[in-house]
Amino acid sequence: GMAMCLYNSVLSGASLIILPRYNPESLIELFHAEAISIFAGSPTIFTGLMSYAGFATVDFSPLKFSYSGSAPLSPSILSSWEQATGAPVLEGYGLSEAGPVVSFNPLNGRRKAASVGKIVPLTEVKIVSPIDGAKSTDPGLKGEVCIRGPQLMLGYRNRDEETTLALRDGWLYTGDIGEFDSEGYLYITDRVKDMIIVSGYNVYPREIEDLLYKYDSILEAAVVGVTDPYRGEIVKAYIAAVQGSNLQIRDLEVYCKKHLAKYKVPSHFEIISELPKTIVGKIDKIALRKRNNDQIQ
Repeated sequence: GMAMCLYNSVLSGASLIILPRYNPESLIELFHAEAISIFAGSPTIFTGLMSYAGFATVDFSPLKFSYSGSAPLSPSILSSWEQATGAPVLEGYGLSEAGPVVSFNPLNGRRKAASVGKIVPLTEVKIVSPIDGAKSTDPGLKGEVCIRGPQLMLGYRNRDEETTLALRDGWLYTGDIGEFDSEGYLYITDRVKDMIIVSGYNVYPREIEDLLYKYDSILEAAVVGVTDPYRGEIVKAYIAAVQGSNLQIRDLEVYCKKHLAKYKVPSHFEIISELPKTIVGKIDKIALRKRNNDQIQ
């Protein structure tokens, strides 16, 4: 927020409007009152705004483009936002340990849905095996994203052991799983910790979440792995439905079985009123896993 919004505004001589706290009503009022030309958001904000009643009344003609960060942006949400506003979304990738940014889809160049774009100047990214952290995977294959550049942190404050694990030989081991395509665009697939191993098969939650977001009655979706005595882990999907929709679990089962390999199909679906969020607006998967554990107990 500081680098991509505050510093950018100072550098370009632009006005920066900051809300004390996000809520859709206040943001819609700002779109009406101000000729907002650049909007920095996150997937949860894009989703929430588009489902808000006043969204359809906004004149988005001054909007030149939007930034998206904080969490992976589903291609279906990206497409819906661009169609509704008439302005492109530039999805990028950064993290607290390598701020503000590692890669970005270019404004004046080819943008790719589901990709976090091209690597920024002075920065190197390599993909390594998530098993031993050393052996590089072949191009096009998924592995852990490692970063080297001037934006790296010095370390975690008073956490020497964690710093040693994250920073090795000048590279930051991010814990994110990703891959490059043949044109050098980076794709972040998931977190190493979020990967689900079902009967020995690797399952990446984002693939399932992207599919669920294409389902008309789904507002938000999150997929987590839960312990299973036979298969090690199984897939569970938490769903927040569009208000007023008649979303049925049996329909979701049929939908997923049609589009996913059998071992990737969620064994359980749970429809809840709202998915929990972290303080920065990301869907909180730790809270969802705790919810599942509490239900079992």
